[in-house]
Amino acid sequence: MTWCIAALAVLIIYLFWRFPALRKTWYLPKRSGLVALMYQMYHHVGVLDNPQDQQFPFTIRPDMLERQILFLKANGYMPISAAELETAFRVGKSAVSKPVMLTFDDGYADNYTHLFPLLKKYQVPALIFLITDRIGTPEYLTWDQIKEMKDSGLVSFGSHTLSHRRLRSLPDEEIVRELTESKRVLEEKLGAPVTAFCYPFGAGGFDKRVRPQVFKAGYLFDFSTKKGINPWPWKGKSTLRRAFPRGGESLFDYHLQLTRGQSKL
Repeated sequence: MTWCIAALAVLIIYLFWRFPALRKTWYLPKRSGLVALMYQMYHHVGVLDNPQDQQFPFTIRPDMLERQILFLKANGYMPISAAELETAFRVGKSAVSKPVMLTFDDGYADNYTHLFPLLKKYQVPALIFLITDRIGTPEYLTWDQIKEMKDSGLVSFGSHTLSHRRLRSLPDEEIVRELTESKRVLEEKLGAPVTAFCYPFGAGGFDKRVRPQVFKAGYLFDFSTKKGINPWPWKGKSTLRRAFPRGGESLFDYHLQLTRGQSKL
């Protein structure tokens, strides 16, 4: 019996190695709820053709992003804004049955040059998390670009801290500064409340020392890098999980992200 089990394990490992499609999540049960797409995976929107490039997994081509937006519309998904997330949270219910959020971390300049035109073309909302100390530096959004995107009514902005440090590695006073000062700067410049926060590197989202500080600073929503689909409406018991579309993936992978919260094991 032990020999049979070992042989079966070897066979399974071989099949997973020989046939990469088996490592995808198509056999997991479908789940419904809020899918927050971490287009960092929408960190960048641009063109990279070399799969060996370090940024390849984190960069989605504009033509693929457009195909994904069309896929959402064709399959009944409703992209929602940060304001709609807040309304559903406060009311405790929503008429939206298949909500998705397009979220982008860091605030790179290509979010303006490549992403923003598609959002306007298809009237799709998005949420961008900004590292406030990097605004206006090379490769990052400027305040003028941020204002134009905000004024469109399609793009809202959240905090990704002041300097993108791992919060779990910081003393309490530095955690508070990263959270409160970035919020203050954004609200002052945007002229609107900033209620969404995203943990740099995902560090701190499940830390009993860090997470309470996020809400103490005045945020309502905290986004992590934990994979999965969220209850809808979100109740705030755990961080908002996200699905990770990656550069080079197919629309079938995208379907798995939307229905399983991840495309690969």
